[in-house]
Amino acid sequence: MVNTDVVIIGGGPSGSLAACKLLKEGYSVTVLERLEFPRFVIGESLLPRCNELLDKNGLIDIIKEQGYIVKGGAIFIDENKQEEIVDFTNNLGQKWGTSFQVKREEFDNVLLETAKKLGAVVLHKYTVTDYNNDENIITAIDDKDATHTFKAKFVLDASGYGRVLPKLLDLDIPSDLKLRNAIFTRIKGEKRRAQEKEGFIDIVIHDNNQAWLWIIPFSDGTTSMGIVCQEDYFKNTNLSLEEFFDKVVDTHPYLKEKLENAVKLQPVGIIEGYSSAIKKMYGKGFALSGNATEFLDPVFSSGVTLALESSDRVADMIIKELKGENPDWEKDYEEYMMIGINVFREFVYAWYEGKLRKIFYCSKKSVTIKKSIASILSGYVWDEDNYFTTNTKEKIDTLVSLC
Repeated sequence: MVNTDVVIIGGGPSGSLAACKLLKEGYSVTVLERLEFPRFVIGESLLPRCNELLDKNGLIDIIKEQGYIVKGGAIFIDENKQEEIVDFTNNLGQKWGTSFQVKREEFDNVLLETAKKLGAVVLHKYTVTDYNNDENIITAIDDKDATHTFKAKFVLDASGYGRVLPKLLDLDIPSDLKLRNAIFTRIKGEKRRAQEKEGFIDIVIHDNNQAWLWIIPFSDGTTSMGIVCQEDYFKNTNLSLEEFFDKVVDTHPYLKEKLENAVKLQPVGIIEGYSSAIKKMYGKGFALSGNATEFLDPVFSSGVTLALESSDRVADMIIKELKGENPDWEKDYEEYMMIGINVFREFVYAWYEGKLRKIFYCSKKSVTIKKSIASILSGYVWDEDNYFTTNTKEKIDTLVSLC
């Protein structure tokens, strides 16, 4: 049996940032990662709040060194090619007004390698199979079917879509969000925007909000592209993934023009029913962070932001716990995280109900509302000075009626 201060399940951004923070405080950390890195994963568009968290934890220079394309904002495009540009620099005074578009296999690997350099023991191809909460013992099987046990003072589940502890401890609950599919590939050769807007993400509205698409450019000339829709919208076409993808592109005037000379670099893939929720984010000797807690929807690129926010916060809580300080997990972790999650959630609801579309394309928006929207979409969902961070639904509804 291996003894360690903290076992972290999962080597993605949430696990890596928490590991770096704990290691800098002198704690021993063992990371159990099911896959070999680098590994492919979607969710490549970051928000300015990510930069602030990376900067706070001494990691921003490492990310800047990778030469990622700078993301300055988001451009919403409707079926008639009408555009609404959200520039992240037009915010409510936050320090960071840009972020990066990253290949997650590279970004995640850089963060995990940094944790290794700081002293983390990272074990790849280890699948967690059991958790004894009473003794805080994790059991895992490696790729040769050998069993290993780890006794920790604290266990952090940062396993993302794997949701290891939620499954082992029966913490999963159905999400309030409708289950949707993400159908995706990578391409090259599409028409890119002029340099000042080249790094913006395109969010393309299709078929009267029945589906939407992301287009995320990378610095090497390749691009991530995906379609998000309810399962029936795809299945009722009786088309293959490739046929469905091509049909959506061919029937949207903006996409057809933009992708006229584009070619796919990999087969079209799918992630089904991705939204998830949780009964609680912590318990005796353990906590959850990142997508192991809740995953909402990719439309506003909130995934990595919530992963980094939660890991930054949870690492502080673990440090206090290990020092015997009795942290208030309910107030300072779960309630805090739910404030931001719920703001994002209401924006996701409003997006699929068509409310945000009306607000985005409304010509009557005040300067304050424009800045407030830019700040929310930048990931600053805990800013108490933002119009939308309290009574979010009611305020969205009020704006819709005014528009």
